[in-house]
Amino acid sequence: MKRLRDARVAACAVDMSMVGRAFLSGLLLSVIALCSFAAQAHDEAVSYKRGYVDGRFGQMHYHIAQPASGKSKLTPIVFFHQNPKSAYEYELLLKEMGKDRVAIAIDTPGYGESDRPPAPPTMDDLAGAMADALDALGYGKGRKKKGQVDVFGFHTGVFIASELAVQRPDLVRRVVMSGIPYRPKEVRQERLAALPQGFALPEDGSRTLSRWQSIVQNRLQGVSLEQAAKAFVEDLHSTGYWWYAYKAVWTYPVEERFAQITQPIFILEPHEMDLEETRNAHRELLPHADYREIPEIVEASRVFDLGWPLYAKELRAWLDKPVQ
Repeated sequence: MKRLRDARVAACAVDMSMVGRAFLSGLLLSVIALCSFAAQAHDEAVSYKRGYVDGRFGQMHYHIAQPASGKSKLTPIVFFHQNPKSAYEYELLLKEMGKDRVAIAIDTPGYGESDRPPAPPTMDDLAGAMADALDALGYGKGRKKKGQVDVFGFHTGVFIASELAVQRPDLVRRVVMSGIPYRPKEVRQERLAALPQGFALPEDGSRTLSRWQSIVQNRLQGVSLEQAAKAFVEDLHSTGYWWYAYKAVWTYPVEERFAQITQPIFILEPHEMDLEETRNAHRELLPHADYREIPEIVEASRVFDLGWPLYAKELRAWLDKPVQ
């Protein structure tokens, strides 16, 4: 079986010298994804499940991938998603990372299949809810505990990861940030003021149609209709209250909280909408963090559909090296 898998992967090889730089972003990622799918289709060594645990706002929904053998000496990694999406966006990356460690993605309260808070939460609330979930799953230091986890956040997930690291250093070993939503204070105030203050759902279906066009009709080449449609359905779970997490983002005291992170930090940045904001955050707030860009990934809304092999490669290289 291994020879067959290796042969299929080899058959996917492409002479990249024949590809112009203008095609690298789309074509390269498509080739990487297709090659990895060919290998993964014959790899049954990963267990992938979903489940629920209780948190302060009700049930918390999570995805978990891990070696089917149940054995791994590597630190588990937990992913926090952008909004208004769900942990489903990490499914392909989870299955890849789950080949050699436990990999978990949790729906933010109010998104995906996690219960919604009764009022707009703060980032402190969201991180606390994630801590509830991880405590319920048995992670953390102490007798009969499973030990610490590494955390990864994208866009809104960056602030959830950073706040969790500040609140619970006993729980978090290392922090990875991607797409840091670091805006000037006046921009944050403008975006905060523009948010709805209650249930927001146009009766004409305009928001739903807009989300369909963004997620499905404008999907990247190489993303199947079925895959995009499932992402659209996940997106609809927060309909009417999609803005809750954004209020937490624009009220988050990022300068103050980033300064309190004591764990090692890795900024892993694709060339997406928050590229300049991420560069500014690195320069102004986190100059000591390890930093690496992934220029082959250029689409913010669906970066994990095709870019997951590159993310997995960079994550393993950084997470598994000894702490210096």
